[in-house]
Amino acid sequence: MNITSSQSRAGRSGAADGVLLDLRHALRVLLRSRGFTAIAVLSLAIGIGANAAIFSVIRVLLFDDMAVRAPRELSFVQWRQAGKYSFSGIYSSNDSNYSYPIYQELRAAAPTELQTAGFNFLRDLVVQYADQPALLAGGLLVDGDFFSVLAPPMALGRPLGPADNVDGGPPNVVLSHAFWLRAFGGDPAVVGRAVRVNGLTAQVVGVTGASFRGLTRGGFFPPTDVTVPMLTAYRFYPSASSGPSFLTAERMFWVRMLARARPGFDPAPALQRMASVIPPHTAPLQLDKDAPINAATVYLAPASRGLDQTRPETKQLLYLLMGVVGLILLIACVNLASLMLARGVARQREMAVKRALGAGRARIARGLLMEGLIVAVAGGLGGLLITHFSRRVLTTLLTAGIGTAPLSTQPIEVTVDPALVAATLGLSVLAALLFSLLPAVRLAGSSDGAHIKHQAAGAAAPKLTLGRLLVAIQIGVSIPLVVGAILFLRTISNLGRVDLGFNPEGVMFFRADAAKIVDTPQAQALMYQELLDRIARLPGVTSASLIENVLMSGITSNTGVKINGEDYPFSMNAVGPGFLETMGMRLIAGRAPGIQDVPGAPNVAAINETAARAYFGDTSPIGQTMMVSKDRQIEIVGIVSDSRYERQRSVVKPTFFDSAFQRPGYRGHTIVFRSSMPVAQIEPLLKQAVASVHRDLPVPEIRTQAAQLRESTIRERVFTGMLTLFGGFALLLASIGLHGVTSYSVARRTSEMGIRLALGAQRGQVLWLVLRQVVLLGVGGLVIGIPLAMLLAPLAGTLLFGVAPNDVVVIAAAAVVMLLVASGAGLLPARRAANMDPVKALRTE
Repeated sequence: MNITSSQSRAGRSGAADGVLLDLRHALRVLLRSRGFTAIAVLSLAIGIGANAAIFSVIRVLLFDDMAVRAPRELSFVQWRQAGKYSFSGIYSSNDSNYSYPIYQELRAAAPTELQTAGFNFLRDLVVQYADQPALLAGGLLVDGDFFSVLAPPMALGRPLGPADNVDGGPPNVVLSHAFWLRAFGGDPAVVGRAVRVNGLTAQVVGVTGASFRGLTRGGFFPPTDVTVPMLTAYRFYPSASSGPSFLTAERMFWVRMLARARPGFDPAPALQRMASVIPPHTAPLQLDKDAPINAATVYLAPASRGLDQTRPETKQLLYLLMGVVGLILLIACVNLASLMLARGVARQREMAVKRALGAGRARIARGLLMEGLIVAVAGGLGGLLITHFSRRVLTTLLTAGIGTAPLSTQPIEVTVDPALVAATLGLSVLAALLFSLLPAVRLAGSSDGAHIKHQAAGAAAPKLTLGRLLVAIQIGVSIPLVVGAILFLRTISNLGRVDLGFNPEGVMFFRADAAKIVDTPQAQALMYQELLDRIARLPGVTSASLIENVLMSGITSNTGVKINGEDYPFSMNAVGPGFLETMGMRLIAGRAPGIQDVPGAPNVAAINETAARAYFGDTSPIGQTMMVSKDRQIEIVGIVSDSRYERQRSVVKPTFFDSAFQRPGYRGHTIVFRSSMPVAQIEPLLKQAVASVHRDLPVPEIRTQAAQLRESTIRERVFTGMLTLFGGFALLLASIGLHGVTSYSVARRTSEMGIRLALGAQRGQVLWLVLRQVVLLGVGGLVIGIPLAMLLAPLAGTLLFGVAPNDVVVIAAAAVVMLLVASGAGLLPARRAANMDPVKALRTE
């Protein structure tokens, strides 16, 4: 028994020693072939690293849940009712918002198994701490049960509770971790201190945890910097008392509803009971009067990820990017396979000698697999390094421009967690070991001494047919990336040539909300006018005005309008005096809203040329009236030139420009001005001018219209840059694989080349002999790649502009680029063949 145990231990020790011996030998072999090792490891590292980095970012943006307790138990309580409606209120839609009275009834009808809470967003809050400059912050309006339902982590203090949500109670607030760091420098003593929010003194009672990004997992618009109790909100907005109370108005839809259901709870009966409290004709204006009015339906929408603010076209781009890096990984793996196969065939004599000296097939295969394992581990670690160092850049690139406003995008935290490390290393090991099997199976299975006898007979080395096929596949898979890069380059070029209808050069803007400082429309108009006067007197400023939505920001306002009893859709933008001069737009007829169009004066607006043609034809619209709501009549006083509103790719729609001073409930929080001075020079002067008007106005973050114009194409430009980068990498890998196969082919046919040259063949003929094979491989790749590109290109159709997905010129250009790269990859071994010495070539085995 002891002898058997000793033999068993000796056997295991011998096996371990054999593995270590194979490992040391594999390391020596790879170190002798430093060029091959570096290319193989780098190819795998970039392919794996690109996939891991992209997926780690996209996972946060599209897949991860919010960092709260049991996020899968959360739902949004939404509703729908037959018919088409026009809603009033902030962030209103037919399937998300309720009026506050209806929300209260819904809560009363909900069972205890369904915990509910209400919330909505506050676009901008002005926060000032001690003597620090005022800051703009995004806000969240919540009831007393919100934090107990959502259950986010807390870093400091406590969450808001029912005792905070009391009409007339103390104005307590909770800060987000990101805003706490930005505004208070991470001061742990901030809890219990006073801050000014929209001019009202409030007390900080808590700070949420760093992992909680608000109600949007990716951190997009609107950010949750400051959370305030719902019933104290009117105290933060002096202008709220001048309009209908948002707490009592039956048809002001602004409350969103969050719910947490206990596991195993069937919500169907409860939702039916809750739906019964929503009366028919709830919406204030039914646009489709022929549609029947049915009972409302209340349903639950998943809320584990919070509110998804990522636009459909952005999601399409992200999914497309995942496909692109998947192709890159495929190309890297095929390149690795072709390199290993070519190297393995070149080592066939070595393998045959080992077999002749007694090495078993398993031992040879194990040695080759050990080399593949070393390459895999090195490539995987390299991929993790690439992921680690590129994730911040990728995060910045991918999140830039996805939101819809200057405060729309918060940095998101992407971590390289153990699951990502395991998946990366596992994928790299699988890829390398899989492609190590190709030469292992082929070479370890050859008969004893076959290769030696084969060469002794003067035969050439075996052809690398599979390697050529892999190179053709690699070229074919690269074609869609090259086509995509050219398509998006054309898109960026076409977007840059769009006629905007205004002059963005020298235009700057910043945000300021007088409604947070003064309560009446008249006082707000006076404050804005004072701001415009102060700014217009600054050196280098030629004009200043107000605008509701910054042009090319991706944000538009829309409404239905009645003209002569007929309903028409309109886009709208509230503007101040001097708007046309500031933006460089033309007045076609009449006038634009001016300084005389103040609250209490007749409501006026100018319409664009498209609206005049579409809705008035040959009749002059000046002097005619539009009904924007039941009680708001607007006189058309002018026609202005057409201009792009939302983005370059958006068509010009019928639009009216009404007075910013006359828009009910409008806070006109963007001041736009034209200056000949750069931002750095005018910024300190502007800060002084704003502070001289009111101390609670935030120090503005000045942005330029030219920068906004660039941001409006950020998705296209980011994707174009990444696609061009990945396309270039695909071409590099394809050229490396082609170069390796061609070099092996030249080495295999050295004797043949020497005979041709000795018999009088011209060096140009030998050069073409090699390049012809390269061109044939390139053509073979095109045969695979062009149909693949035509199949995949329509996936990016909605992201393109001014170019068809299957544009013949683009595909032909990609084919020419691919052939030029292939020819360049084969040129060096072809020249080596053409310049070889015939005598030395004939002596080569």
